[in-house]
Amino acid sequence: MPSVTARYRRIAEVLVRNGMSALADQIGLREHMTGLVYRHLSGDASGPVPGPTRLRRALEELGPTFVKLGQMLSTRRDMLPLEYTAELEKLQTSTSPVTYAQIAETIRRELGADPHELYDEFDETPLASASIGQAHRARLKDGTAVIVKVRKPGAAEMIHSDLDLMKSLAALASREWSLARDADIESVVASFDKMMRRELDYRTEAANARRLRRNLAEDRTVHIPRVYDELTTSGVLTEQFVTGMRITDAAALDAARINRRKVAHDATDSLLRMVLVDGFFHADPHPGNMFVESDGTIWLIDFGMVGTLTPEVREHLLWLAVALGRQDEDAVASALLQLAPPRRGVDRRRLTRDVSELVDLITEKPLGEISVAAVVERITALLRRHRLQLPADVSSLLRMLVLTESSAIALDPDFRVATVLEEVLPIAIGELLSPDALARRMGSASRTALRLGSELPQRALRLLDDYETRGVDVHIDAADLDKVITRMENTADRLIVGMTMSALLVGISTVLASQPSAVGRMRDPLLIGAGGTTALMGMLLAAGAGPVRTAGRFVRRNLRGS
Repeated sequence: MPSVTARYRRIAEVLVRNGMSALADQIGLREHMTGLVYRHLSGDASGPVPGPTRLRRALEELGPTFVKLGQMLSTRRDMLPLEYTAELEKLQTSTSPVTYAQIAETIRRELGADPHELYDEFDETPLASASIGQAHRARLKDGTAVIVKVRKPGAAEMIHSDLDLMKSLAALASREWSLARDADIESVVASFDKMMRRELDYRTEAANARRLRRNLAEDRTVHIPRVYDELTTSGVLTEQFVTGMRITDAAALDAARINRRKVAHDATDSLLRMVLVDGFFHADPHPGNMFVESDGTIWLIDFGMVGTLTPEVREHLLWLAVALGRQDEDAVASALLQLAPPRRGVDRRRLTRDVSELVDLITEKPLGEISVAAVVERITALLRRHRLQLPADVSSLLRMLVLTESSAIALDPDFRVATVLEEVLPIAIGELLSPDALARRMGSASRTALRLGSELPQRALRLLDDYETRGVDVHIDAADLDKVITRMENTADRLIVGMTMSALLVGISTVLASQPSAVGRMRDPLLIGAGGTTALMGMLLAAGAGPVRTAGRFVRRNLRGS
C-alpha cells in the first residue's frame, strides 16, 4: 500500500491531469503539485471536455473509494448542480474479480471451513464483481439456492486508508476554501466515512435485510430475501437467491401476462410506506435491485444502502407534503427550514418568494400529472440557492423517489408517484397522530422538560460563577469585525480631514489679522496655500468616503513622518 505522501501526490497528479489544478490547490494539495504540468483537455468533435465529465474521469482513476464518493455525491442535488449529479450517476463500481483461491481463503478464515464443505454446491465462477466484494451462486445442504457475497482481500485496508486521507483533505479544504466551509464538506465526508465502514461489514447489510423483512412481513406484494445467519460474518454474507424478471423488462412482463400498471403501483406504495410509516427505507431501488416473479410478486435485493428517518424528520416531511398540497407558501418555507436548518442567516422573504415559484409549478397541473423528478429538481435548486443543506438520509430519500418514479414510468408511461403519495399520506398522518405516537412524543417532551428542569439550577449557578470570575466575554465574527473596523476608519478619516480644515481656518484667520492691508493679505503665499488646501478638503468631504479615506491616510502618514 503506498505511503500517505505518495497517495496525496497521486491525487494531485490525477486532478491536474484532468484539468482540475484549481481544485487540487483549493483542497490543500498545493505542496504536492510541484512539477506537475496542467494538461489541456482538447475533447472531441463535440467540443472541450466539460467539468462534470472531467470530475467523473478523475474519480474513476483514483479508485473504488473515490468512485463510491462520487456515487454518494450524485445523490446530493442540494449541494451540486444537476449536470454534475447526472454525470456522477454514470460511475460504476464493477471491477475485475479476484481468483477463487482468494475467495476460498476468505471463507475459510471467516467461517472456519472450505466452501465445498459448508455448501452443497459452490460455483467457483463469480456471478458479479464489485469494488468491495464479489458474489457467487451456491446451494445449501437442504437444496436452497443462495447467493454468497465475499469481501475481497485487502479491500477493507485500502478503503480505510483512503477514508483517512479524505477526512484530512476535507479539513484542509475547509480551512482554505470558503465554498467547502459553506457546504460543510467535513460533515459530508464524515457521513460518507460512516456509510463506507458500514458497507465493509456484511453484518450491517444482513441486519438491514432482517429489519426490512420484519417491516414488510404483512406486505403480500413486496418480499425481502432471507439471510442465513450461521453462514454470515463481517466478510461473508449468505442470503436467499432471488429469481425473476427485471422490473423494467416490459417485454418479459407482457409475455408473462403481468399487469405492469399494478406492479408499478405496488412497488411505489411499498417504498413510500417504508419512508413515511416505517422511517427505514431501501435507498437504492434501481431496476437491477428489483425483480418480478411470474405471479407478480416483487423482490428487493442489495441492502448496503438504506436510509433512516427520525420521527421528527418524518413529521417535517409530512407537513411539507401537506403544505405543498394546500399551496401554503409560508408553511412550505418553514418545513424546508426545519428539514435543512441554515448554518447562517437566511433571507426569509426571498426564500418565500422562491417557494412561491415551486408552488406555482405544482398548481399548474393536476396531481396525477406532476413529476416528482421536476419537483425534486426545483427543491434542490432552491436549497442550493439559499445554502440550505439536507441531512444525508433526506438526500438519499429524494434520489430514491426519482429512481422509483423512473422505474414506474418504464412500466407505465402515464404513472406518477404523486398519485400513490396521495393514498399513503393519510395513513402516515394517521400514524403520526395516533394515540401511541402522541403519547411517545409527550413522553419524550416530558423527559426533556424534566431533565432541563433538574439541570437548570446547576447551570444557572455555573453561569453566575463564570460571570463573577471572568465577567462577560463578547465574541465578534471576523467578517463582522472587518465591517466595524472599516466604519471606524472612515469616521476617523472624516474627523482628521475636518480637524485639519479647522486648523487651516484658524491659521488663515491669524494671517488675515496680522496683515496691515487687504492687498497684502491677498498676496500672502501662506494664505493662498492654506485657502486652496481648505477648499480641496471641503470638496473631498462632499465627494464621499473614498476620497476622504485617501486624504485621511495621507494626513496620518505625514503626521507619523513628522
